[in-house]
Amino acid sequence: MSNPSEPQRRSLSLSIRSKFILINLTLFVSVFIYAIYEQFSLDKLESLERAATENLRSSVDLLTLRRHEKDFLSRHDQKYAERFDKTADTLNQRLVMLNQTLTSHELHLSDQMTRISDTLHQYQKQFHQIVEQVNNIERTTAPLGFVAALDGKRSALKSAIESESSLALELALLELVEKDFHYLAHINDQTHMALASALKEFEPYSQTSVATEQAYSDYKAAVETLLLANTNLGLSAELGLRGALRSNVHQTEQAIEAVQTEISQAITAASTHTKNTLHLFGAAIVALLSLLLVFIGRNILARIKAINVMMESIASGDGDLTIRMNAKGNDELAQLAHSFDTFINKLHGNIKELSGVMTVLTDSSCSSEEAAIKSMSNAEKQKQQSESVATAVNELVMTSNEVTANIENAAMNAEKIKDNAHQALQETHATNDSINVLAENIAESQSLIVQLEDQSREINQVVTTIQGIAEQTNLLALNAAIEAARAGDHGRGFAVVASEVRELSLMTNDSTHQIESTIHGLTSGIAKTVAKMSVSLEQTGLVKHQTKDVVNAIEGIHFQVGEMFDLNSQIATASEEQSMVSADIDRNITDIAHLASDTHTVVSGSVRCSEQVSNVSVKLEKIVAQFKY
Repeated sequence: MSNPSEPQRRSLSLSIRSKFILINLTLFVSVFIYAIYEQFSLDKLESLERAATENLRSSVDLLTLRRHEKDFLSRHDQKYAERFDKTADTLNQRLVMLNQTLTSHELHLSDQMTRISDTLHQYQKQFHQIVEQVNNIERTTAPLGFVAALDGKRSALKSAIESESSLALELALLELVEKDFHYLAHINDQTHMALASALKEFEPYSQTSVATEQAYSDYKAAVETLLLANTNLGLSAELGLRGALRSNVHQTEQAIEAVQTEISQAITAASTHTKNTLHLFGAAIVALLSLLLVFIGRNILARIKAINVMMESIASGDGDLTIRMNAKGNDELAQLAHSFDTFINKLHGNIKELSGVMTVLTDSSCSSEEAAIKSMSNAEKQKQQSESVATAVNELVMTSNEVTANIENAAMNAEKIKDNAHQALQETHATNDSINVLAENIAESQSLIVQLEDQSREINQVVTTIQGIAEQTNLLALNAAIEAARAGDHGRGFAVVASEVRELSLMTNDSTHQIESTIHGLTSGIAKTVAKMSVSLEQTGLVKHQTKDVVNAIEGIHFQVGEMFDLNSQIATASEEQSMVSADIDRNITDIAHLASDTHTVVSGSVRCSEQVSNVSVKLEKIVAQFKY
């Protein structure tokens, strides 16, 4: 590896990791300084914005002062004067703090702030003068205000005129008092002039007496004092103390607006300056980092290029494994070069060992090829014999499958016979149960018929009794007829009755004979029925006994069929197992044949592999011959 240049030699003492750490440290320090400056600039802008906010609050406080001023002038309540002073103190403190903030930012607004403070103090002073003037006019306690004094003088003038008892004087006083009250209700330039004119018009009426003249003189002095006080206070918002106060307030508002404009311009300028400075600082950071990256990148790329040239010379040359880089330094590229030299050393040793192994590999490949050829011949013979055995076993499996199928058919027929026998057994049991029920019914019927026969005999006895009664009645009727015939006409009605009774007895006798014959027939039929029932009962017992024998025979058939079915099942199971074993043997023989075929294929592949190993050995010998070792 070539010797490094002087700049590279100076950078060999630092590893690539250290160089990247240096870049990151530079980036961190630059970003930290950038962040500190940005925070400082933002704090400055925030302070200026707070100053602008405080200045706006000053405008709000000034508007609050104007509101307290107007409230006092409209209501003449002393609490508004106190609120005015409290708001003025707050505004003065705010202006002092605002001046300090602006001074800290090197904004040359001291003259404007001083002018605002002066105008504000002047405004407060003028407001106090107005308050004092209003109190002088409106005060109702000692010393009395001008309005209260005027009320007293007006009352005195009224009393003096009333003592004169002059209607013209009283009318003139009413006109004067009307102008007086109108002025007090609406103080302006017009009412002022109207009241002054009314005083002049009333003056000739006041000379009627000394008391009236003196009262008028005092009243006139009070009115003129009030007029002068209101004139000084200001008949409108543009005149007197009120006009001066308004002018001063307008100057203060203009000064605050000018300061607000200056602060806004300062904020805009500071924001622009901060942005430009941050942009320049960011560009400087980017340029510094770019220079560091370019310098370190060129150094790393130069060393990588030198290592790449050395590797290309080893790869594309005559395979000289004795060349070494021998890099200097402690950085990662030097470590890479040392690792490459170590790899070449190991490769050099491996090539030497590989050269010795090549001969052994060639001999082994020849022996392996001969053994593989023999194995392939044996595998071919095994394959042929396995195929013959597989054919024989396959025929055995087919025969076993046919036997199994026949046994399964026999088992199915036995199953059907078993089911039929079971069904016949169930039907025989049902028949036996029916015969038992029939025998019971016949026995019950026989018993009922016997009872019917007994009842028929009882009826026959009753009929015999009725027949005897009818014969006796007939004899009595005959005797009655004889006696009626003897009686002549007196016994004619009785003879008719006796005749009717005799006819009834004859009819009863005939009916009893008919009933008797019917009962005899019924008794004869019942006797025959009882005899037949007895015969049926005997036959039913015989059928029941025969049915029981049939049931026993069918149960024996069912049991024997079940045993035959079990034997067929066992035979079928054994045949199926034999078929499965034959199939397993056939499958195993087939697998052996496949394995023999696979062995033949593998051995063929082994032969090809041996040939390939031999070819590779030749190629490897050529490759090793390319290296110098």
